[in-house]
This record gives sequence, structure tokens and C-alpha cells, in this order.
Amino acid sequence: MPPRSRYAVDPSLTAPAKQSQGQGQSQPDYYQQQQPSYGQQSNSQQGYYGQQQQQTQGGYNDPNYLPQLHNVSGRNVAPTGEYAPNPSTSYQQYPQHPQQQQHQPQNQQQRYPEQPINHIQAPPHSSGPQLTGPRVRIDPSQVPNPVEAQELDQNLYDDEDFFSCQTKGLVPLVGTDYRAIDQGNSLPRHLRATLPVIPSNSQLLDTTALPFGLIVHPFAPLRYDENPIPTISNWNSGQSAFDPPSYLGEEDDGPPRCEKCRGYINVWCRFVDGGRKWNCNLCGGVNVVSPTYFCHLAPNGQRLDHESRPELQFGTVDLSVGQSYWSLQPPPSGSLIDVATDVGNSASDAISSTAADLLGGLQASLGQDQHNNRGPSPALSAKEKAKELKKYRKPHGIGRVFIIDVSSSSAQRGIVREVCEGIKKALYGNKSQKNGTEANGQGAEDEEEEEITIGKGERVGIISVAEHVGFWNLSSNLSAPTQLIVSDLDDMFIPFTSGFLVDPFESKTQIVALLDLLPIIAENGQEGNRVAAGSAVKGALAGLRMRGGQINLFVSGLITHGAGALQSREDPTIYNTDKEKNLFSPANNFWRELGDELAECGVGTNIFVFPEQYCDVASIGHITSITGGETFFHPKFSPPRDRNLLYSEIEDLILKRELVYNVSIRIRCSNGIRISDHIGNFYQRSMTDLEFGQLDSKKSFIAVLKHEGSRLDERQPAYIQVAILYTTSSGERKVRLLNMMFGVTGLIGNIFKFADQEAGVGVLLKGAVSQMPTRTLRDIKKALTERCNRVLLMYRKHCAPAVQQGQLILPEGFKLLPLYTLCMLKSKPLKGGNVTSDVRVHYMRQFKSLSATRTINLLYPRLLAIHDLNEKIGFPDEKGKLQLPQFMRASYGWMVAEGAYLLSNGEVAMIWFGSAVSPQIIDDLYGVDNLQDLDVRMTSLPKLPTLLSTQIRNILTHLERILDNSLPVIIVRQNLDGMEIEFANQLVEDSNNDALSYTDYLMTAHKSITNELSGNGGKSDSWKPW
Repeated sequence: MPPRSRYAVDPSLTAPAKQSQGQGQSQPDYYQQQQPSYGQQSNSQQGYYGQQQQQTQGGYNDPNYLPQLHNVSGRNVAPTGEYAPNPSTSYQQYPQHPQQQQHQPQNQQQRYPEQPINHIQAPPHSSGPQLTGPRVRIDPSQVPNPVEAQELDQNLYDDEDFFSCQTKGLVPLVGTDYRAIDQGNSLPRHLRATLPVIPSNSQLLDTTALPFGLIVHPFAPLRYDENPIPTISNWNSGQSAFDPPSYLGEEDDGPPRCEKCRGYINVWCRFVDGGRKWNCNLCGGVNVVSPTYFCHLAPNGQRLDHESRPELQFGTVDLSVGQSYWSLQPPPSGSLIDVATDVGNSASDAISSTAADLLGGLQASLGQDQHNNRGPSPALSAKEKAKELKKYRKPHGIGRVFIIDVSSSSAQRGIVREVCEGIKKALYGNKSQKNGTEANGQGAEDEEEEEITIGKGERVGIISVAEHVGFWNLSSNLSAPTQLIVSDLDDMFIPFTSGFLVDPFESKTQIVALLDLLPIIAENGQEGNRVAAGSAVKGALAGLRMRGGQINLFVSGLITHGAGALQSREDPTIYNTDKEKNLFSPANNFWRELGDELAECGVGTNIFVFPEQYCDVASIGHITSITGGETFFHPKFSPPRDRNLLYSEIEDLILKRELVYNVSIRIRCSNGIRISDHIGNFYQRSMTDLEFGQLDSKKSFIAVLKHEGSRLDERQPAYIQVAILYTTSSGERKVRLLNMMFGVTGLIGNIFKFADQEAGVGVLLKGAVSQMPTRTLRDIKKALTERCNRVLLMYRKHCAPAVQQGQLILPEGFKLLPLYTLCMLKSKPLKGGNVTSDVRVHYMRQFKSLSATRTINLLYPRLLAIHDLNEKIGFPDEKGKLQLPQFMRASYGWMVAEGAYLLSNGEVAMIWFGSAVSPQIIDDLYGVDNLQDLDVRMTSLPKLPTLLSTQIRNILTHLERILDNSLPVIIVRQNLDGMEIEFANQLVEDSNNDALSYTDYLMTAHKSITNELSGNGGKSDSWKPW
């Protein structure tokens, strides 16, 4: 097992790390509450929402009102450090409750996070509505918050691994950094169920009102010290599973599959009859074991070679498959490249037929029979085989086509130059930029960097587009790249037979020369202002049609020319009306039909949009959502500010992500449950199969489950198997299997006890945003609130009936559901106010495919104080674990004007400086003396040799690894920068985004549930707040 060094640390900062851990102390134990039994209520539940309370100066009268909190390493009772504010003026200390003292070990020192007395108020321009009517003041420090839950969970998995079949009813939270061991169930990274213990019948599921589904993230990255997913390539007993098969072609049967349901053999299948047969765990069918796969059974019922067969040990495996799993070839389009492919296939067929005829003639001359004992004659067999293979697509290394907008407006804003520079760096690394610096003795640091390039076997093509579409011949036989222009924008084709898709290593000279030439061509202003991007995508598809691949489109604004031309349809007068939903769908059928055609050909599409104004993301972005791609949205693009982000996005897309293409997915369930719906960005031709032009390590989708037939047997588990058939970027055809076993229960308390809150939130959110093109935002938000209230009501009625009617009882596993529901209402697709349709649609499609980790982080950002960091924070302790500070609640109520704060929402990081912040903090982070000297265009922290700079960069590195996403760092200065509005909107516990504050929203939920319990349907006059 790899070493237990858990956290990523900036490699260039190891020396300060060693200095900081000289006198480190071991991390203290933490206190964890016991899970309450269902039928009795825990102290914490009664403490949050007990009888109507009266606050006193020292605390609450009932000792149960204070929940048990855990100790946080590296955070003292009062803030310490060089930049710490004065405790006497910044923080109000509360006496510790006696009940907590008796539960607290002697070597621990507890501190309850309370709001500072001099906390700042939310800016008036970001304020939302206020709750009216009778109310009492609620102490925000006493309501449930995700910070405490996250730290408790992280403390638990700091000391132990997660075993996928020995979960003890616990699944790590999505933001927890944990090491997992695959014991037969796929890891939560790949397959996360909302209900790990499922109801035995549909009536019980309806009673809970909980969502029942799966978050499927097939290519989620593993942690560095976890075992890689095994690839099985040999199915012969007695040989290694990782050896190449002894024979290839038609005789290779491939992986064993059920003859009834076509499920794959897996760890939950049982072998019977001495190993001659196996029972399918999905449908119960009995299958005969092939002679080559047969192995005798041990006395315990396992095969004797069990330890050498990964498919019988792990829940997630890759299977290398042969020709029978190749994808069907789409009909040719008539392009010259397609004709050349057909000619090549015909030539191969002719050679095969000629060889067979010669062999037959030789046998006849020798007096031998002209037949084969294994089948038909060689000539006939060769012809039929060649004809059959023409129907299927032979796997190739992925082909990437870059479509670059070279219009004059794009050139004037610097987009063309930055895009070409980003592509060049992604393809060839930084060494391609050293021609001038090495001669002057500069760039020594860059010279030491290892060159990173795309994989072997991949192909690259480039198209330039403005008022005309130009195809570039990049053949290595040419001295310079040449361009051919297709003027007919309605009938696009590749105007040459070779040189469009080239090896980036063999044609490096031509590619680099072209990327240097395109900005010059665009800046001459001869290409025009209009962009025929739709026609260019059709042309790129003609080049990738017979092999599949990836299209990357860079466009500067609204497409008003060529095929699929669009017109501005943005109308602020229809915002927040029933007509607004029409803006969330494509404007014409061209983009719908083009997306379907791309998906059917196994081509994924990514779009980089750089709009100055409305650009109809709903239309042009449809081809990304239907093919499994992604839209990168860069409004008001400014090269000094945004170039580094653009470079990192292109590099991440080409190099860092695990990318596969030509993907088909089917989910099979055991008897009694079935898949009722799928939610995500994909193409669906049938009820069972999903198709992705491309799929990468950052994409996920939802499968909604439903009961089918009679009641499930509580003594028998249920099973799910997800099969992903795909082609790797290097050209290998594989199947990835994800398997999961579910427990079955007839007790409603067990369903709530083991339910996964964060997975449920993800299913609810993705389901809500997927309805935006068909339902009004008002109805969607109302349905979310009602669903949240119904879940809490059902728990109150069926799991806590003996509690007084005036109390709001939250399930231990769903105590944060009201907060996350409020966060969903404040998310960018659903938030109130005047939000452009481009922004709503962009985030609608982003949420539909985001991983569970990034979804939760985008809903509730992580906030920490920079000004009072302990000197040991941000460096590894003696065990090699990075010491992290305590994160804060997302509210201005915990912030002071003397402070500096780091906020991360998974998309960007923001450093907020208060108006009275210490100049030393600014100097340590950015090397300037005051706020006015800061360059707000900077999007990364400079590497300065200061303690604070090292700490913050190490923390950011850790957060980027957890999120699997790079974080640009944006500067926000109090009362100085417009970005403070965006920062304020991220503080979701405050009243903003045209929605209530967290405490007010809890009061409305409490009122609604109380009225439902009393049977008044919201018309009760007897309701008393809290």
C-alpha cells in the first residue's frame, strides 16, 4: 500500500514546510455524537428546534440546546497570529456549558464559533427580502451548518480508510479527502446512491418523499494512493487476467455475460455445479461457464483462481474487448475523406479476396479439397468478414479539431492570439516558447520543466472561420501549411484527402507555424466581422465522421452568418415571466439536428465563448450538452486578466483530463427495481442506452430508480450494474463496469438513517434545472421548497410522532436539507432577479453534468479567515497530513472589516480584503503596501517567500486536488470593486439573490410543517415561531 502522506503540497515550498513543523503536536481526538435511535430524539435535535426559547446572557436555559461540537486542530480559543484582530473587540466569548465539559476529554479545548460583536453588515446592494410577521431572534451559531459536519467527517477518515463493503452505515461526504478500498462495491467516487438501503416497496418510498437515484461518475479520478482500476484482457483459466488473449478475432468470446439479461460477470455472481455454471445476480439466470473460463471451486464456494481474477474481487473493473464491441459506422457523407476511407477498405477487401483465390487454386493443383473444416471456404469467409467489418468502426487514437474564430472583432480583443498561444502550449508545453529566452540566458526555470505533450496516436486538425471556412492542410510533406476555402456554407466538405488530421509530432513545424500565422491574418482585418461557426462545425464533422473524436470551437459572439445563423432574442421584459423559459431552448432546429448527428457519429464538442453581449448560449451550447461536451464561458474577455485561466482550461481539456469518446452506457438492475429516467448531458436514442460523443473525468449524470412489480424481499439484497462501452484517447476499446449492492428494509427509520443527503441534494438540483426549458422558474423553486418541507414532515410524522407539535425535528442525516434547498434557490440557474438567459443556460447545463463534489461546493462555498492563521496551518504535520484551518460559515455575520478571507466555490477562489485590513497581509500576499496598489486583473497568487503566501498557496493546492479543478484567485476589496457583489452573493446564509436568509427560511419551513401537522394547510393562527 502506498504511504499515507495524504495531502498535496506545493512542491516548490518544501523548505518552509520543514521549518514550520519543528514543534508540531499530534492531532487531538475528536468527539463524535452517537447516532440516535429512531423512536427517541437526540439531544442535538431537541437543542436546535425545541420548545419556544428565551435567550439569556450566558446561553440557553435548557442544557440540551447547545449541540456537542468537535475540537478543531490548529484553532485556539481566541484567534492568534501576527494578523489576529483584538479578541476584546472582535469576538464575544461565551462560557462553556457544563454538560459539554463533562463530555470533553481533558486534553481538548473546545470553542464554539460565535459571531463577532463588530461583524460587518451585508452590502445593501446585495440584500434580499426579509421575513415579515411574528418572529424572535434566532442565534445563527446554533442552527445546523455544513462546516461542523465536514470537519467531523474529515476527522473520521483522517484516521481510517473507507471500505466499500464495510461502511458501518456511513459514506464519506463529497468534500472529504479519504482513501477508499474497493471490496466489491464501486467507490462513492464512481457510484453514489441517494438510498444505500432502499425501501422494500414503492409505497414506503413515496411516504419518505426522498429521491431515489444514482450519481454516476464513471471516470472520477482516484486519490494518488488508491489502487488503480484493473484492466482485464484475458479470460482463459490458468493464465493471468492481464495477459493478452492467446487468440484474437471471431473466436475470442470476450467477457462472460448472462444469456438472459446480458449482464457481465461480477463479484456478486455465484458459481454452482462445481464451477460449471454461474448465477446472474441481476436477473437470476443460470449460465454455463465456457470451457476456457472454467475453474474448480474451493470448499467455500469460490473459484480456486479467485485471487487472480479481478472481476471477482472488485466492483470497478475495465474489460479489454475485441471486434464484436466496435461501434457501428455511420453512413458516409460523401466527403473526400470518406471516399478515401471507402477506397482503402475496398483495396483491403480486394487483397483478401485475391489471396483466398490464390490459396484455392494452389489447393486444386495439389489435388486437395478446397474447403475448411472449420467453416465455409476461405474466399467466401474472407469476403464476408471484410464486408461485415466495414459496418463497424475500428478504434483509432482520438482526433481533435480546433475551429478558431479569426474575425476582425475577435482579433481586436486579443482572442485569436491568446487561443493560438493556449493551443500551442497545450500541445507542445512551454519548451516551444523558449527560442528567444534561452539565447538571452533567461527562462532557466522553464528550461527545467518537463515537456508535456498529448498522447501518441492522437491526431490534430485546424479550421479557421470568419465569413468563410478555411481548412488547413498540415501534412508533414509540405514546407508550410496551406489553406483551402469552401465558399458554399450550406454544403461543407473536406476539400482534400490527406493532411487534415495529422500527427502532432510529425507535423509540429506546420502546426506551430500556423498557430503563429493565424493571429497575423486575423489582425489584418480581411476576414470580416461575421462568423459562420455552424458551417465550420459541419465541416469538422465531415473530417471526423468515420472515426469519431472531439471538436473544440472558439467563437467570439453571436453567430449571424452561414448555417444555423442566429438573431438576438434577449428581451429583459420577459424575465421572471412564463415566456422566459423559451430562452432556455435552441432557437432553431439546425443546432438540434447537428447535435444529434454529432452524437451518432461519436464526436464530442466543446465551445469556448467570449461574448461582449448576448450570444445565445442556449442554441450554440446545445451541441455540447447533447454530445457530453462542455461550454467555457468568458464574458468581457480581457487578456491580461483571463489569459491564464484560458490557458489552464485548454491544457486541462487536452492533457489533464481522462478523456474517452464514442461512449455507450447501459444500467442494469436486479429484479424489482428499474431505471425510470436519466438526467444529464447526453444523447438518448432508446429508453435504456445513453450515448456520449465524449466523456471525461469531470462529467457525471443521474439515473433515477423506481420500484417495479411486487414487494422486494428484505432478506435479499438488490443490485445495480453500470456498463460503459468506450474508446480511449489512445484507441483501445474497453468496457468499464461499476457494481453496487443495496440493502433492503421495510422500516422508514432505517431509510432516513442511512440516506445520503448530499447525493439526494444533487439529484433534486439536477432534476430541477433540467425542467427549466419546460417549466417556469417560479414553479420550479416552489416545487423544491415543497419537496424539502415534505421530507421533514414525513420524518416528523413517522419517526418522531411523540414529540410536541410545536417542535421542528430534523433527521440527523438530513438536518442540512433546508440550507441546501435555500442554496439551490440561490444558485445561478434559479436565482431571482434579472439574470441574462446566457448565464442561466450556461449554469443549467453545467450543473447537469457536474460531479457531486463540485455541485455541493458550488452550492455552499468554503470560507476561511486568512488574518488569524496559526503558523502551523498550511504545512504537513509529523504524519505528513496538511494542517487545515477551521472553515467559516458563509455569512457576513462572521466577518470583520479588519480581516482578509479566502472563499472557494469550486469554480473560482476569491480573496476578500476588509477596508481596515493590515497592510502587512497585503504585502505578504501580493508584495504591495495598500489596497489601492493591488492589480485586480491578477488571477493567481505570486510566489513570494513569505509564510502567509506559502500557507495560502498550499491550501489552494489542496482544494484544487479535492475539486479536480484549477482555481483562479480573484481580488475583492471592500467598497472598492464591483466583484464584491458576486462575493456577497456567494454568502448564501445571508439574505441575497432575491431569497431569504438561512434563519428566516428555517422559520418558514417550521411554519409550513406545523400547519400541515395541525391540518390547517397553512391557515393556522396558533403557530408560534420556535
